[in-house]
Amino acid sequence: ARNGWIYLSYSDPGEGDSAMTAAIRAKLQGTALTDVQQIFKAPAPLYRTANVHFGSRFVFDGKGHVFFSIGDRGTMTDAQDLTRPNGKVHRINEDGSIPKDNPFVDKADAIKSIWSYGHRNPQGLAQHPTTGALYDVEHGPRGGDELNLVEKGKNYGWPVITYGMNYNGTPMTDKTAQPGMEQPLTYWVPSIAVSSIGFYTGTKFPQWKGSLFLGSLAAQELRRLEVNGTQVTQEVLFKNVGRLRDVVMGPDGAIYVAFNQPDRIARLVPAPATATSASAQ
Repeated sequence: ARNGWIYLSYSDPGEGDSAMTAAIRAKLQGTALTDVQQIFKAPAPLYRTANVHFGSRFVFDGKGHVFFSIGDRGTMTDAQDLTRPNGKVHRINEDGSIPKDNPFVDKADAIKSIWSYGHRNPQGLAQHPTTGALYDVEHGPRGGDELNLVEKGKNYGWPVITYGMNYNGTPMTDKTAQPGMEQPLTYWVPSIAVSSIGFYTGTKFPQWKGSLFLGSLAAQELRRLEVNGTQVTQEVLFKNVGRLRDVVMGPDGAIYVAFNQPDRIARLVPAPATATSASAQ
């Protein structure tokens, strides 16, 4: 509404079947994107050939900055390497330039856009509407999906610490904690395959104001979380309704959920006064 910019992340192909998450912004004129500007692109030698863990979500902090996530691209150790962009949450200015107060701008060889590191595959990113705190949800391996409070310069542990295991059932590490690495606010074992998150700020569901809504893929659930400091309570609102890819709060105060398998968008509105639960249209 303010400037017309649309921000897009995508899998950018490189040499030898490699790729890395990249980002652009553009404006929409009719059915065409115009004024396309590259706002993030990693150096070509840092691209990876795996076809997994691209991320990615955007958050605008209202102060001229954009946060976005990139998964580890299937190379676990890269998440701990500040010279590589994958396995990180990034922070840039809206035009793609680097904020001078980013945590690693003065560290030699570090990717200057990095805000936090040690992430596996952040599929959801959201900012609290009143505190401004940044949260992510990310896929664990077999178990160990996480909800994190994402803070400047902090290390979220992957793959050194995790509550998950290898897909073949063998241990990935014997550590779930280590000094200098952050603990998740909550985690899920077995994995529910977390996707998008969003805080509810509308008026149609006044009792849900400030709740964090979470979609899941494998569990096919929509969950409502209440986050109070480090305490998290949650309830399952819908289950076995399809793979939930995205959940957003509409300007009309309703909650919109995008599914793949089946491909559809659902709109949640208050149920009639004679009922006690939400309904989906």
